[in-house]
This record gives sequence, structure tokens and C-alpha cells, in this order.
Amino acid sequence: MKQWTHSSREEVSAQTIGQLINLSGRQRMLSQRIVLHVLLASYGDGAALMVAKDCLSTFAQTHADLVSGDGPLTGVFSEALRQLYFGARNADESIQRFIAQANQAVSCLESGMTDGREKTDALVVQGTPLLELLQEITLAYQQEMRSIETASLKRQSDIAERLGNISMQANIVALNARIAAARAGQFGREFAVITTVLADIMKEMDQLIHSVVNAHSDNEAPPRSSAPLPGRHIRADHAFQ
Repeated sequence: MKQWTHSSREEVSAQTIGQLINLSGRQRMLSQRIVLHVLLASYGDGAALMVAKDCLSTFAQTHADLVSGDGPLTGVFSEALRQLYFGARNADESIQRFIAQANQAVSCLESGMTDGREKTDALVVQGTPLLELLQEITLAYQQEMRSIETASLKRQSDIAERLGNISMQANIVALNARIAAARAGQFGREFAVITTVLADIMKEMDQLIHSVVNAHSDNEAPPRSSAPLPGRHIRADHAFQ
């Protein structure tokens, strides 16, 4: 099984992480169904054995998808997830061990071997710690989602701030142009019309920027600074002298 994929967090969409959260959450439910139905099967419930086999198959395939990123998923795409799955926590090994124990228990019960109850008891012992581990994995994906959303809002806020500074400089240039047109008298009338249109465009651009900034405020994004960028101060009364 592939243990590391090279997709970076920036390449992973929020929609994909939402799918990963749903899958990891479903793994918790499946693990408990596997333990419960293997236990029921150990008491002679044949239907429970079939349910346990189906759940185990889905559980094993989903874990492979989460780790290796087959298909549309991204696998282990961050250092935090890599440490969780393959680092000190070693979640991958624990989950693979649970899958192997569940398969052994199912095989023993299916074939009527005498140690089926022993294998079942060993599986039941693993149920609670595995559930805690799967909860930890789900929380890790949720943290990745929060990190991506925060980074996205930060990028949007930076773009809004840059556009705001560009708009400010453009307004200053338009003002200087109107001053120059006024000084030119009748020779600057056509130029004055152009500067008026430019001012209207800048006004519309400011309105769009304000709408973006307000949207960020609603989402508790970092506030946008109104200060101009360093080194870009322009004196309107000296620009065309």
C-alpha cells in the first residue's frame, strides 16, 4: 500500500476533504458493526456473519482509499496526516491489524474452527481503542478542512487588499489627470471626458472591493488594512507640475 502521496494541501479542494471526513466518519460506524456482528456470529447467527463480511470488505477498501488516494481522492496529503498514519501514532498499522484479526475471526467462524471464539474475543478487545483511533483520524481531517478554509480566506483577503491599493493609486492618477485637463483649458476638454469615465470605473471597482471585504468580515476573516503600500505615495498637487 502506498504510504505517501505528493499532493500538497494547496492542491486539495474543500469538497475532497469533505468526502474524506465523511469516509473517515463512516469507518467508525463500520468498525463497530464488524465487532458486533462477528460477536453475534460467534453465537451462531449466520446472517450476522454475512453482514460482518460485507462491512469488513467496505472497511478495508475505504482505508486503502484514504491512505493511497486511489481514484478521485488524494490519500495522505499533509505532514500531519502522514505522522498520524505512519509516524508515532502508526494508525495504518493498527487498522491493518484490526482488519487481519477480523478476517481471521470471520474465517474461523465460517469454517467452524474451534478457536473462533478466541479470535472473536481478541477482536472485541480491539474495538474500543480502534474506535478512539478512528475518531482521532476524523478530527485530523476536520483540522485540515479548517486550515484550508483559513488559507483560502487569507488569500482572498490579500487579493482584496492589493486591489484596494491599486484602486487608490488609480484614483489619485485620475485626480491628477483632471487637474491637468483643467489647467489645459479648452485643449483639455476631451481629456477631461476620459478622466471622468476613468473615475466612474474606479468608483465601481471600489464598490466591488467593499462588497468582498464585507463578505470577509461576515466570515471573520482578518481585517483589511486601509494603509497604502510602502513607497507608493503620490502627491496629487505635484504629479503634473
